[in-house]
Amino acid sequence: MINNMIIGMGNTGSNIVKAASECDELSDVDMYCIDSVTSNVNLDMINRINIIPIISDEKSGSGRNRERGASMYQFHEANGDFDKMYENAGKAKSPVLVITSAAGGTGSGATVPLCKALIDKAIHVIPIIVMPSMSDPDAYHLNTNDLLYELSEVGVKTYAIFRNKADYACYAPVNNEVVDLIQIIFGKKYGETYNDTIDDSDLDVVLSWPGRFIALSASAPNIESLKKELTRKLLSTFQQAWSENYEKMPVSTLVTAYSLTSMYADAEYKEVFSDIKSRFGNWYDEYKNICCSDNNGMCTATIIIAGLPGVEIKQISSTFIEASSIGAGITRSKRPDFLKKKKATILHEKSSDNSAQDVINKYNWK
Repeated sequence: MINNMIIGMGNTGSNIVKAASECDELSDVDMYCIDSVTSNVNLDMINRINIIPIISDEKSGSGRNRERGASMYQFHEANGDFDKMYENAGKAKSPVLVITSAAGGTGSGATVPLCKALIDKAIHVIPIIVMPSMSDPDAYHLNTNDLLYELSEVGVKTYAIFRNKADYACYAPVNNEVVDLIQIIFGKKYGETYNDTIDDSDLDVVLSWPGRFIALSASAPNIESLKKELTRKLLSTFQQAWSENYEKMPVSTLVTAYSLTSMYADAEYKEVFSDIKSRFGNWYDEYKNICCSDNNGMCTATIIIAGLPGVEIKQISSTFIEASSIGAGITRSKRPDFLKKKKATILHEKSSDNSAQDVINKYNWK
């Protein structure tokens, strides 16, 4: 059986893969974690996830230094530590997902050589990137800028972006939304139906479409509530499709995939997605999965929109000024002359047994 594959890079990527490993719908997915810290590894992770540590010297972590993260990955790559993972990736069901934070050092730095290696092997790879909030420190945004630039350089065409929200100390909500995206694009949320269906080939087209894509799901007890919830998520969740300030999408050619599961899905489909479609300026194709089912009294829907433009990047233009040295602006102090008369000397005396090896040093202040 050919399985999907996800690879978590650094602390953020590893935590998301750990959350995915607890999802029953993803039990057939091959999972890897690559990190320079092993303190968060537990027995459950070892039993379910292939863990590859890239600690390369006496220090763990990367100190938010992307060059260190990349060099540690390349060191272990040269040692053949990823050969088996590369082999399995070549056999995996397309695409291979690489999940990382943009702001850190290990994940942000190591993701680029990983993606390059997969692309060089003609493996379809999609980075899933968690970006910092706009209020995070400059270093977070500098790393983000360089990650996106370098991924473009190595040939990444399709990607997904999640943005952390300011003052969110708990990362579980964004992690869970990434896991939801994984289930959708791996086809785990489409009900069986004799109506229009979304199959693997449809997903292959959508996930090969150049640009950013989003994928999310929503549930509600009725169609009207579901319609509102879908629009709310598109405008306000961690992977915003577009700003509420825009009445229309920025001009780019899109491809979409929708699914609806409800008692009267075939009759309700058009209404559920009408508000979303009204925002599109130009789309190339649309794939549908319409499942008429009681669904335990709930209406559920999924959306994939591919071909979206990139997200806003915070440009850091500040000048970095180093703090002054420890002695800056200070001159040597003066003392009364009589205090300078005594000096320290060290006397070297042999021990009483005249042994050449036994020399006693004596401190003398005169």
